Amino acid sequence: MNTSKVRAWAENQPESDNLQAVLLSLTLGDNAATDELRSTYWTAIRSIGSTMPNFPKARRGRESTLTDNQEIVLATVEEKVAAAYASIPTEYHDILLSVIVPHGRTGGVYASIDDMVANYKKQAHNYIMQSLKDGRVALTDEGEFDLDKSGMLQITPRPTKDEDSEGGSEDE
Repeated sequence: MNTSKVRAWAENQPESDNLQAVLLSLTLGDNAATDELRSTYWTAIRSIGSTMPNFPKARRGRESTLTDNQEIVLATVEEKVAAAYASIPTEYHDILLSVIVPHGRTGGVYASIDDMVANYKKQAHNYIMQSLKDGRVALTDEGEFDLDKSGMLQITPRPTKDEDSEGGSEDE
């Protein structure tokens, strides 16, 4: 659900007229009587949001396989990842940008700390989604994420290469 991503993003934004306009449009869209009116509000949200840093991109295409609550948790975790990087003092950004580079096949360097953070948010998202597919994310009996005390997902790490290779050797 796109509204949950935008709301999670908005929690970490400084107050501004544009932010207020996005939040008002979200509320109006939630209360819209028709899909056509809701679409009009989403057009406004995307238009205003496109001028703001790190505004979540609205995906078009197939529906998410996640429940609304799972979407909210996922968006919140992504924003926590971004907030963790945002807490790194500015004077360290150049150091990080000089030694942390995109995936080997991509080559080059990150143009800005925002580009690097966007990459790590995407990696977190992909890791969570793959972990969910692999059955490594703790879920409640109702199928919702089972969060720890700090509100974070509980994910069993992927097995190491050594653990993978040990799997078949016990029968021999």
